[in-house]
Amino acid sequence: MVYSVLGMGLLFVGGVLFVNGIWLLGRGSDEDVAVFNFLTGLITFLIVLWWGFGDGSAGTPFDAAGTMLFSFTYLWLGANAYRGVADQRSFGWYCAFVAIVAIPTGYLVLLDGDLGLTALWWVWAALWASFFLLLGLQRDEYTAPVGWFTALVGVVTAVSGYLMAAGFWPWA
Repeated sequence: MVYSVLGMGLLFVGGVLFVNGIWLLGRGSDEDVAVFNFLTGLITFLIVLWWGFGDGSAGTPFDAAGTMLFSFTYLWLGANAYRGVADQRSFGWYCAFVAIVAIPTGYLVLLDGDLGLTALWWVWAALWASFFLLLGLQRDEYTAPVGWFTALVGVVTAVSGYLMAAGFWPWA
C-alpha cells in the first residue's frame, strides 16, 4: 500500500520536475509552472497528512517526513513562480538542506533493501544540490545543464512512480 500511494505522488513529482526543467530552459510561463507546482505540492502534502496522522495508513512518520521535503519544495517553488520572484537564494539554501537530508535517507532505504528507491533518493539529492548551486550560489551559467538534468530526473521519477502505482515496484 505504501508503494502504490508513493507511486501516485511520484508520478506527479516526475511530471512537475520535467515541466520545471523545460521551464528552466526558457520554455514555459511562470503562471503555468506555478499551477503544476501547487497541484503537486498539494497532492504530496495530502499524502504526508495521511501517512503522518491518518489511521489505517501503512505509511510511517518517516515516510511522511521524506515526502514533506517534496511538498514544501513544490509549494515554495510554485509561490515563487506565481509571484515572479527573481532572487531565489533562500529557496536555493533550502535545497541544500534537502540534499543533505536526502543522502542518509537513501542509505536508510538501502537498509530496507529497495535499491531502486535508494538510487532515486541519491539522484534527488544530486538534483537538489544542483538547485542549491544554481539558486543558492547564483551560478546562472549552470541553468541549461540543471534544466536538462531536472527534465531527465523528471522522466525517471515519473516512470518509477508509475511502476509503483501499478504494483510493479519493488522488484523482489
